[in-house]
Amino acid sequence: MIRSMTGFGSATFDNGMYKIGVEMKAVNNRYRDISIRMPSGLRALEASIVEALNKYALRGKIDIYINFVNNNEENKKLAIDKDLLIAYYKSLQEINTTIKSVDKKAKFKNISLIDLANFQGVINLADDSLDLEAIKPLLVATVEEATEEFVKMKCIEGENLKKDLLRRLDIIAKHTEKIKVIAPERLVNYRTQLIETLKSLLSEQNIDENRIIQECAIMADKMDITEEIVRMGSHLQQFKASLEMEGNIGRKLDFIVQEMNRETNTMASKANNAEIANLVVEIKGELEKIREQIQNIE
Repeated sequence: MIRSMTGFGSATFDNGMYKIGVEMKAVNNRYRDISIRMPSGLRALEASIVEALNKYALRGKIDIYINFVNNNEENKKLAIDKDLLIAYYKSLQEINTTIKSVDKKAKFKNISLIDLANFQGVINLADDSLDLEAIKPLLVATVEEATEEFVKMKCIEGENLKKDLLRRLDIIAKHTEKIKVIAPERLVNYRTQLIETLKSLLSEQNIDENRIIQECAIMADKMDITEEIVRMGSHLQQFKASLEMEGNIGRKLDFIVQEMNRETNTMASKANNAEIANLVVEIKGELEKIREQIQNIE
């Protein structure tokens, strides 16, 4: 089953003492790029979270948001980030100086200690107030629950992608079959045009039938697209078979599309027929849409 690279999942846990909320979302990315936003007090557990995610073989840019509430009043301790507090204070002073250099009459309400304390990150739960050994299995289990929902959504979206891809492959197959039927007619038309041209330049008695056969044979070799049609059919089969494979198949599908584009370009260069040229344009349009779609596949 193919999986979309995009998805969303969430899970919550609340045992009265600890409340945990996890949200996951992903967008397209060639490689795996995991970004975890979590309270600083839980940062020591980040490696355990990444380890839990590894078994899901995820790809894409994945953002994970973790909210945590400690309801254990007995062990709550607060810590002040003094460096951050000073940085905020100096920044406010700089803002005051900058504004007054432009407008000396500007007046500002004095900032209070409460205002400074409310700046994000100034006051936090002290790291030693949390029992990380007790929190770790709860957090990891919540992350895994969110990931299960996340993967389930990716599979649903992947199935929709698969249906769309199969529909486009069928369109390409039909266009290729039409080209296969039309292709032999080109030589007949060329022979007719060649004879008409010679008739207009020479008398019928001077037309060399052997020369016509020779010219048609040369042109038949130049116009032959049998090999490209056969390879296109093979690529279509490989693409469909790959859609049934397990694991990350996005790169393989991208390679097959490149090969299909190659065959299509060769058919276009040999076409010498307006109807085939139009069908080639249609095929290339479908291949471009397929290429865009497979960017969403793991």
